[in-house]
Amino acid sequence: MPRMAAAKIIAVLVIGLLVGAGVGYAVPTLLAPPATTTGTKTYTIGIVFPLTGTLADFGKSFVNAVNLAVDQMNANLTTAGSSIRFATVVQDDQGTPKGANDAVQSIFQSTGAQLIIGPLTTSEVLGARDYANTNKIVLLPPASSGTAAAFPILPGVPHYLFRPGQPGDNFEGSALAQLAVLFQMKNIVYLYRADSSGSGKYNFTKGLLAQAGIQQTGIQIPPDQNDYSSIVSTASSDVAQIISSGGSYTTTAVMFDDFGKEAQNIFTHASTDPQLTKARWIGVEALNDNTLISNPTTAAFMSLVKLTITTAYTPSSPQGRVFLNTFQARYGGPPEPFSNYAYDVTWVGMLSVLAAGVYSGPAIVAVLPQVANHYFGASGTPTFLDKNGDQAIAYFAIDLAFQNGTAYAYKQIGLYDGAANKVTLTGG
Repeated sequence: MPRMAAAKIIAVLVIGLLVGAGVGYAVPTLLAPPATTTGTKTYTIGIVFPLTGTLADFGKSFVNAVNLAVDQMNANLTTAGSSIRFATVVQDDQGTPKGANDAVQSIFQSTGAQLIIGPLTTSEVLGARDYANTNKIVLLPPASSGTAAAFPILPGVPHYLFRPGQPGDNFEGSALAQLAVLFQMKNIVYLYRADSSGSGKYNFTKGLLAQAGIQQTGIQIPPDQNDYSSIVSTASSDVAQIISSGGSYTTTAVMFDDFGKEAQNIFTHASTDPQLTKARWIGVEALNDNTLISNPTTAAFMSLVKLTITTAYTPSSPQGRVFLNTFQARYGGPPEPFSNYAYDVTWVGMLSVLAAGVYSGPAIVAVLPQVANHYFGASGTPTFLDKNGDQAIAYFAIDLAFQNGTAYAYKQIGLYDGAANKVTLTGG
């Protein structure tokens, strides 16, 4: 039997075993290595995330999740008698569009990688997309959700960006607007990061708020600043103006779209502000951050203002429990939120390579949608790609920050179902 034919047969059988058993489980020894195979064929996967800067904690956790998936796949391939192995190479993109482009270019030029897991944010993805399309490199960002990177798949147009992880910002924007309505808000002061994702979500959400008769004022947060006291001062003045004009703290909310060290700085300043501590806060999924909820100052503030966020909904599943337990045992602590998406998109990518039978960007693209649409992984939600190659199935947990004894935590008080486009509150 020709070597390529044997490799394709092994790939198909391995995929059937992995998908049927659920990722993260060992594959039984059902395949013998082909007689014509000698040596090991290694496919290098690039990993591009911010390992420095405001999102470094997420980036490092995502790298760990990717490497965990790769090691599990290699163990399965060994058991199955395949000669194929996957390896990884990591580049820090520093959380910037240029950094992402440079990182993808460096990996491609040094290793020839046809598949890259990352980048993280939509701005980074847009920075790397053109280079990836030109050089036929498949990008699988696990947590990019901005509408600015939603490009339709069209005949004859290069399309090497797929986002089978986190659902898109239009789903989250709808959930945020519905929370404002359910909490009976009349005025919103909306702070949002001035990047492609933050601006896109703001523009979408403010339209929904207007339709609901809710007044809103937008405040841009410039990225990568050392201090945000001026932003906090502006927000405080806006809330004070609402109150002096006859508004009420009980019907005024601050909607907040930022993350990491920037959010930590803003929360720290806001924690002593007489206006911002009286309004309720509503926030985005990136605020589900272990650093924020474990910091005494920021966590106390989040609890005080009843910070309510949309966040990844991860129903309990065997795959999810295996991922969480294995990650904690291997790395000595829990993963950052959304790391399960990094784990899952890595599996989708590797399974697509095996299905393609050759490590080539165009070949991977040809099979990836079908592989993704039959994948169920650690996130607890099935994957199904829309016309843009983005995750079409959306669920968000609605979580409330609260004080739990001497510590702080989030508890789920509701759920957003993207299919019904509805937030249902269950408590809190």
